[in-house]
Amino acid sequence: MADIGTVTGILGSIVGAVALIVSIKSYVRVAAMKSIDLRLELERSFSNLDVVLSGLDSYLEFVHQSHVRVFSATGRNRSGEMKLFEEEFSSDKQRLQRVLGAQPKRAATYAKFTLPQLEREIASLHAFHLQVAELRKRYQGIFESDEERRKEIRAGHQL
Repeated sequence: MADIGTVTGILGSIVGAVALIVSIKSYVRVAAMKSIDLRLELERSFSNLDVVLSGLDSYLEFVHQSHVRVFSATGRNRSGEMKLFEEEFSSDKQRLQRVLGAQPKRAATYAKFTLPQLEREIASLHAFHLQVAELRKRYQGIFESDEERRKEIRAGHQL
């Protein structure tokens, strides 16, 4: 007859082996879910980037024209301030072209990407998005200041 220590040891070995199998299956399932989450995040990031990039070049041109009109309306159309703005605008357009040239490309599928590859793709995409968003935000600020200046000009004409 087997003593209690032997039975307990055998039972512990069986439970340990089952626990190992269950934990490996759970790890594989969690890794698969994380991979799906990262692929979804990557697709979402590309979609957000598409929205930000849509019409960005024409938006910068629109803000440029707006700012030139405000300069003209305030009698500063040939000023050093306008020349400085024109130089900055030209520099920003070149910067935008360089940034767009380095735009991350969307792969047809990310199913074969490993988790570290997906994480690198997401990080790269977010860094690119921040560069573009910073430029857009700068010109949004210029446009908002132009709108305030237009309100002042209209108020001056109504008096």
